[in-house]
Amino acid sequence: MNADTKARRNWIIAGAIVVIAIIAVLGLFYPRPKAGDVAGTIGGVQKAERYRSEQITDKDVLLNHPEVQALLQNDQIQKLINSKEFQALMSNKAYVALLSNKAYVDLLSNKAYVDLMSNKAYVDLISNKAYHAALDSGTWQQALASQAFYQALAGGALDHGVLTQK
Repeated sequence: MNADTKARRNWIIAGAIVVIAIIAVLGLFYPRPKAGDVAGTIGGVQKAERYRSEQITDKDVLLNHPEVQALLQNDQIQKLINSKEFQALMSNKAYVALLSNKAYVDLLSNKAYVDLMSNKAYVDLISNKAYHAALDSGTWQQALASQAFYQALAGGALDHGVLTQK
């Protein structure tokens, strides 16, 4: 054996001894984690504790109705669903709570309310900036709080063709 091979063998043996020493030191003196600290690690595999609900059935999903299919395939509906504004509205907790409110759902299914919302005069009124400014004014708030205002409404004093459509 020549000197070069002997030197290489000595370096390999020295390296192996160092690796064995490091493993021995870590194995004997490195602090071991407590059983509660290893949850989620390979050494601490535990059964997942999460909520499990019943599987939904065909009765729960109404996508097989032709009306729903036509609605979902409508380009305007798709644009609405994908719009940032709609996404923001649907992620608003207050709006989602409103949608689940029974009184609000009943209002939306009320024929008189649906007729009102489709009335052009009403749509023009609620989109009018002056109307919104009047609603925000303190005078309008005071009028709404006044018993005389409601008596005037009940007595027909404000019935001049604007508030009621004949």
